[in-house]
Amino acid sequence: MHVSDIIAIGWIHVTGCLVALAAGAWNLALPKGTPMHRAVGRTYMVAMLVLNVSAFFVYKFDIASFVPFRAGPHVFGLFHWFAVAALVFIAVGWYAARHQRRAFWAYMHPTMMLLSYYDLVGGGINEAFTRIDPLRAILIESAKSVGPHAQPPVIGTTQSLWMAAIFVLIVYFIARVALWRRKDRAAAMAA
Repeated sequence: MHVSDIIAIGWIHVTGCLVALAAGAWNLALPKGTPMHRAVGRTYMVAMLVLNVSAFFVYKFDIASFVPFRAGPHVFGLFHWFAVAALVFIAVGWYAARHQRRAFWAYMHPTMMLLSYYDLVGGGINEAFTRIDPLRAILIESAKSVGPHAQPPVIGTTQSLWMAAIFVLIVYFIARVALWRRKDRAAAMAA
């Protein structure tokens, strides 16, 4: 595993990532709306804030543009914009959690939180392929087929599978919200 080049801010970023990965997975599995769900959700939110804010101080490598392709150190680029997106997802998701009595926000909360988790795991996939030796070997072999400035197929395929999984989860949780709202309305009408 390649970790010798991680600087102090990088370790803060990695720690935030690991905490957010665990808290996010835990919250996906927990019953929703419970005090435990809210407590783990706060942990997830704080970890996401730490990891995404710390990302703005990590300039080891980024992609500034694709045409012409420009990448390297000391670039505010694609990966930093993913951090901005994750912060927006978390902010909207947090706001939506507090306003779920309104239909729009009830649907936005799971959607935004899942998009933030998609962003988190997507970054983890990229890091895993660059830092874990067996995966790195697969990445290098895959990259040979497309050249130096294109995405290796193994990354594209893995990210596409992850995107499909998140899409399925979003549909599932939106359906659960719809059922919960229907049941809540029926209970209110019966009272």
